Amino acid sequence: MQSSTLSNFSVLCVVIFLAGCATSAPEIPRQTQRVEEVGYLAPPSNSTNGAENTTASQIKKPALIKKIIWDELSEAEKISITADYDVKILSSDSFGIITDVQGADQSTPGTNAGASLGGAVASAAYLDRGLRGNNYSAGGALAIGLLGAAIGSTMDSGPSSKFQFRYTVKLGDGDIQYFDEIKSTSFRHSVGVCILVPSLTLISQKVCNQTIESVRGKYIFLQ
Repeated sequence: MQSSTLSNFSVLCVVIFLAGCATSAPEIPRQTQRVEEVGYLAPPSNSTNGAENTTASQIKKPALIKKIIWDELSEAEKISITADYDVKILSSDSFGIITDVQGADQSTPGTNAGASLGGAVASAAYLDRGLRGNNYSAGGALAIGLLGAAIGSTMDSGPSSKFQFRYTVKLGDGDIQYFDEIKSTSFRHSVGVCILVPSLTLISQKVCNQTIESVRGKYIFLQ
């Protein structure tokens, strides 16, 4: 009776396994969306809405300005900008443009040695029990093997996703430096984008192309 139950259990497991293999994955629908890097910093645009409420007007917007340009502004211009914006001065070695990027896939596959060993040990133990005069059946051996494999799989490790990227960055002072990034996804910055270093945080391209005229036009309001 026990042998028959084990046999039925093993057949059920095999059927479920084969059914899962036969089922094809559903087709993934096409999706598009605008992506912004986490921590993305963009200089604010001038507001055209004159009906801002008091609470919103009290919150200063961020403004990223190169130090070399900030030093060229007059004291009156600096006061005008800081009155409306939370200014962050960027030294020439704190930002730059990516000129090249190289990547390496360092991901590792999962292991199944534990499941294989557990199944083999369980099957050998069941066979040895059968040779000693106890009941033995092919279905029972399969069921015991599957159970041993399930127990042994707890010692296995899953796959690990790891990618390393090396960015060549031309800093604001013209110097060239390398910066490494290690992450779990293969998505990376593109060549030509403006970033902060060493954090590799994406910022607006307008910051790297900033001139004293563009700063005055964006942050200083003529009365």
